[in-house]
Amino acid sequence: MAAFLIMAGLTGALLAFHDELDDVFNQRLAYVEKAQTPLLSIATLHDKVISSYPEYGFSTMPTSIATNKYAVFSVDKVRDQTRKNQPEAAFQEVYVNPYNGDIIGTRDKDEWAWRNTMWKVFWLHRDLLLGDIGKLILGVIALVWTINCFIGLYLTLPRTIKKSHDSRQKPAKKRAALLRCWLPAWKIRRNTNTFKLNYDVHQAFGLWLWLMLFVIAWSSVGFNLQQVYKPVMQVVVELEEKAGKDGKSKKVDKSSVQILPNTTPVSVNNKTGADKVNDVVNKANSIEYVSKQAKIAARNNELSVQQLLGIRWVAEDNQWQMRFKTNKDIGKKGGTSSITIDAATGNVERVNFGYQNASFGHKTDQWLSTLHMGHISHGVGHLAYQILLALIGLAVAVLSGTGVYLWWKGSQKRLKYLQNLR
Repeated sequence: MAAFLIMAGLTGALLAFHDELDDVFNQRLAYVEKAQTPLLSIATLHDKVISSYPEYGFSTMPTSIATNKYAVFSVDKVRDQTRKNQPEAAFQEVYVNPYNGDIIGTRDKDEWAWRNTMWKVFWLHRDLLLGDIGKLILGVIALVWTINCFIGLYLTLPRTIKKSHDSRQKPAKKRAALLRCWLPAWKIRRNTNTFKLNYDVHQAFGLWLWLMLFVIAWSSVGFNLQQVYKPVMQVVVELEEKAGKDGKSKKVDKSSVQILPNTTPVSVNNKTGADKVNDVVNKANSIEYVSKQAKIAARNNELSVQQLLGIRWVAEDNQWQMRFKTNKDIGKKGGTSSITIDAATGNVERVNFGYQNASFGHKTDQWLSTLHMGHISHGVGHLAYQILLALIGLAVAVLSGTGVYLWWKGSQKRLKYLQNLR
């Protein structure tokens, strides 16, 4: 168990900076030299991609492009029956020069290559590179680890408290005495021998970081062992089964919809052909239009849009869908908000605010997964949490290592004791 946790802790520390480290290992495709010419529009870059790879679908687009990075477009995953005849791509990402539209290269994340180092680290952390069997192994270990969090906490509690001569001692004084007896467990003695130092580090780190360690442990059960996680969460926080992919939709006040002027029709993607001439929202103005409607909807609900997370074309419904994060949403993955726009009319069909659609149970579940993956806050706050998460990963490795050392020393003492009895 300790070996697996050391691996998970070290890989987790790296994954706290997954995107940043991934760009380092993937420098050739990640970074572009700044040019004097202006950036091309995302719609133009998308056209370049679908014209270069007409056999694949690219229904999603980024909502912004950095001046020092190549634009990245992801290939649609073949999941449902409507696209069963679509060939499976030999890559997942296409990199485009945002200044001239040249295709720089593609990336297959499954390939064993230097540029995919962080993705191999991710899959090692997630399932030991063994798929479902690896997830099951890590799920069982995470469950034992969760139980061990409570056992470890219990073992740090003071075993005895000397009784006061005054039998009428107040409860407040008893609690104070308990805390005084427990306080040494939170400290690390520096001028001591190796065994005591390891003991103090193991005990103090476990106490100071207990809450985050429990969050990481139990959320790991949620990722890998749903057959245990769901029933427990249903009892403890009344976690309910999800009603649908997008949850509940908020009714839209049609008077708040502002129809933007139409622009020249542009091909939406390689599967749908050109926009209708009378479509209000097409690829060229989709990001501007949909993001403006998202901000209006958020403002009407006394919210602010903090980040646009991506836009998607739904060909079968002739709609645009955008995911975004408001100031009340949890993280950047589960629990975010979304808006759906009818391309032909520009009408807002649905608005889902993540913070409104989740029960207490689902919010708890979202918080656990978000804290585990580090998809929280933005800017300086996000960086601070990344550092904390990396330190937590290192702490898991240290706690596992010191735990094995203490177990080994304890075994030696027990063996010596038994030999003396003989």
